[in-house]
Amino acid sequence: MKRLLLLVLLVLALPAQAAKTQEVFKRFQDRIVQIRILESSSGSRVALGSGFSVSRDGEIVTNYHVVSELVQKPQQYRAEIVYFDGSTSPLKLLSFDVVRDLAIVSGKPMNATFELYAPPLAQGTRVFSIGTPLDLGFTIVEGTYNGLLEKSQYEKIHFTGSINPGMSGGPTIMEDGRVIGVNVATSGNQVSFLVPAKFVIALLQQVRRADSPKPTHATMTEQLMQNQQYFMKRLLEGNMELVTLGTFQLPGKIAPYLKCWGNTNRDDDDQFQHLSHFCSSGDDLYISSSHRIRFINFRHDYFASELLSQRRFFKLYQRYFDDHDENFYAGKEDVTKFKCTTDFVAHGGLTLRTVLCMRAYKKLPGLYDAVLKVATLGNERRGVMTTLELGGVSYDNALHFARNYLEGIAWKK
Repeated sequence: MKRLLLLVLLVLALPAQAAKTQEVFKRFQDRIVQIRILESSSGSRVALGSGFSVSRDGEIVTNYHVVSELVQKPQQYRAEIVYFDGSTSPLKLLSFDVVRDLAIVSGKPMNATFELYAPPLAQGTRVFSIGTPLDLGFTIVEGTYNGLLEKSQYEKIHFTGSINPGMSGGPTIMEDGRVIGVNVATSGNQVSFLVPAKFVIALLQQVRRADSPKPTHATMTEQLMQNQQYFMKRLLEGNMELVTLGTFQLPGKIAPYLKCWGNTNRDDDDQFQHLSHFCSSGDDLYISSSHRIRFINFRHDYFASELLSQRRFFKLYQRYFDDHDENFYAGKEDVTKFKCTTDFVAHGGLTLRTVLCMRAYKKLPGLYDAVLKVATLGNERRGVMTTLELGGVSYDNALHFARNYLEGIAWKK
């Protein structure tokens, strides 16, 4: 009887929830827009996204990644805004925040606007994401607010609901229409992420200043330079947490936003032991369709054998040192080739072979990718090697952190 009563209550609740969602959509649908990126010469669509009105003067909020082609290749692309009534207007880029993946654009004046709401909500609060998924028209998705994402390098709201391609840049709102965040990404399975509204408020304040600069590559360079300086300063000033692999100590979870994994492997004949440890910041900054930046990755590999000859062990060790897949995402038009320097360093009773490689960003002067590879030498049939990758950092910061990283490699105490 109790089961039957519960089922009846659930069935009765579903139409009421659907009616509430329909009501929210009907009240605020005229404040949502679709953004289309077009190839200038042919007028062909190359990308779609969403946006929402925040002033009667025509200011619209969207994601940077939706309009990134206007920054990267302004001569090749243009954009237009499609309003709920089907009318269109040209889009003008006013400003962007590449770190937070936000942009402010403008079109024709609009009669209705959204209010931004920055304070946190209670976990489980029902909210509604609106956008134009897959060019299927204006759509609303009901979900729940689950607070800020934990252990993330960049502040994001965890939204339990489905944000689909094309909804990027649209708002997620409460029942009263106040915007709590901007749709930005999804991991599937009802796990999606929002940019908190407080960052939209800050960007709008900047745009509305009389001296607001025109958005250019120089703007992006400055934002990325400040961002890497912020995180590098904290890494360099903090205490380096260590992890033990076999008979060695190495850098471990050196920042709270790092996600780390470990594994133990043996070959089929148990001729050698292989321990590995991997850490990554995880969050990528979208620069363009061919270029994304991940701040830090590193991997440690420990090898030991009682059965292999010293010669066979060295060949195995050398093969793993030479075999490395980079975790960078950049095209030839974005970065130069790596330039590498090999050295031998004595530290803490160890002899280390080091290879430091750097490559410059062609369009973002002063920023680099760096790879540091290190292997211990002279320990017969045991050794450890490590690879550090830094993305979008200054030359001096890369060198400084590489030195600190080397100092974290030592015998197990």
